[in-house]
Amino acid sequence: MTARIPHLMKQSHLESSEGVFLALVSPRLRVTDAAGLAWSAYWLPVFQALTTQCTNPCREIRHLAFSSLQRSLLSPELTRSSSGEEDQQHSEWTAIFGEVLFPLILRLLKPEVFSSDRDGMSETRVQAASLLSKVFLQYLVVLSEWDGLLDLWVRIIEIMDRLMNSGQGDSLVRSPGDGNLRCETRLMCMRVQEEAVPENLKNVLLIMSSNGYLVPPSKDPAREELWNETWKRIDRFLPNLRADLALEEEPVQVEELPKSAGLPPSAEAVELVEEEKEKPTEVGEGA
Repeated sequence: MTARIPHLMKQSHLESSEGVFLALVSPRLRVTDAAGLAWSAYWLPVFQALTTQCTNPCREIRHLAFSSLQRSLLSPELTRSSSGEEDQQHSEWTAIFGEVLFPLILRLLKPEVFSSDRDGMSETRVQAASLLSKVFLQYLVVLSEWDGLLDLWVRIIEIMDRLMNSGQGDSLVRSPGDGNLRCETRLMCMRVQEEAVPENLKNVLLIMSSNGYLVPPSKDPAREELWNETWKRIDRFLPNLRADLALEEEPVQVEELPKSAGLPPSAEAVELVEEEKEKPTEVGEGA
């Protein structure tokens, strides 16, 4: 189906939107308000049908729908559906977040959805966090040229925060028919969720840093706002992550050590220290 959509869109002569991104900025604006007729007529119904089944109480149906959604969102056909102009592609990809992924995750966070399958919804939440990271990274190169990248990235961090801190109350609620084994299983699922979400976020941060998108202002002043807004929000729920990644300090330490070791005064000092260390050793060996 996803392979046929670009061809159908081309045949329909519906104009791709340059303003679909408004759906992310303001929830009141739908894709159709921004004249995104082609995207809303072909891609959006497919995604909405799949996301609806991604919260189905039946685990098998939910897993099948989630697999199909992932294949569709990561399909190269998705990027070939527009006329080829970058602004239009940006609007489509932004709609993927604002109209598909964010609503899906917010629905998964609802207590009534979680209670429909207490032992399985934690896993679905983890899968949703992973999919959000994959889709963001797949389109990061192009999105980095878009003015709305900061707002989108801040929204993703907020979603990750909610995912990580959700389930603490849900998973500890005990139903009348629950036994000890089921409670232990639920607690284990909760721990997996609490560990998996930070790992996903950590991987995204490392990739953004290695590709020059998330760097300290001392390296790229143009990225200062992205850097500050990122850590201002992450420090609230993962206060140790910044120090663990050491994205700001580690490169400085690696560069300074070889330079100082090559200076003549430092070399002489090292030789004196080594001589002092050898003297007591020799005495000890003679004794």
